[in-house]
Amino acid sequence: MLQSDFGLETARTVIAAESEFWSDARLAAFGIDPDGEQALNVLVFAVRKQPADLLGHLRRIYRCYRSDLSEQLFAALLDLTIILGGRGSALRARLLAACRGKLSVAQAAALLKPGTRVANRYTLFTDGMLGSSDLVQQVRGADTQYDYLALANDFIEYSQLSQAIEALETGLIQQPEREDLQNSLLELYRSTKNAERFRRQYRALSDAGVALVDGWRQVAVYFDGISS
Repeated sequence: MLQSDFGLETARTVIAAESEFWSDARLAAFGIDPDGEQALNVLVFAVRKQPADLLGHLRRIYRCYRSDLSEQLFAALLDLTIILGGRGSALRARLLAACRGKLSVAQAAALLKPGTRVANRYTLFTDGMLGSSDLVQQVRGADTQYDYLALANDFIEYSQLSQAIEALETGLIQQPEREDLQNSLLELYRSTKNAERFRRQYRALSDAGVALVDGWRQVAVYFDGISS
């Protein structure tokens, strides 16, 4: 049975688990390089063969994280979500928090969106055969449904300010009239002193005829002052 409540104490748990996996004499007999591409193929095969093996999922997630494979990491996290079927929320939250720096804004948002999942070519369990089929939907333009302010706040909580800025800028593309997105973005531009990115976004929104809050002019004055 899948033990969804055992939790993940720290990232060291995953590292230790992976180390134990690669010390398996049976794998060593095949001469598999733990840092090579074949290693991930073995992990994916193991998860496909035993989808209820939570440790197998963690090993796959860590391998993708360590190798900076964004698409494969997203697929590994999504597959675990599907197999858990609504259980293990604390575990999923910790994993997503640890992996956010390796995911795009759209990928993180898709994993946070309740009831909607966007599969990619690396996912294993998106056909509804395992887990709950209503967790997975192939959706075009799903970005419009995401709460980018909430996502940005999550990034800020983990001091990932660049990702927070990206989330808010993406949100403004979808909903340029949202003053809360504009105000939060302006606060980040100012706190990070990112004048170049501010000016680029200010120009783009102005050229598009977006109704801007007064804060844009105030931040423009601020940046002009510190650059003079």
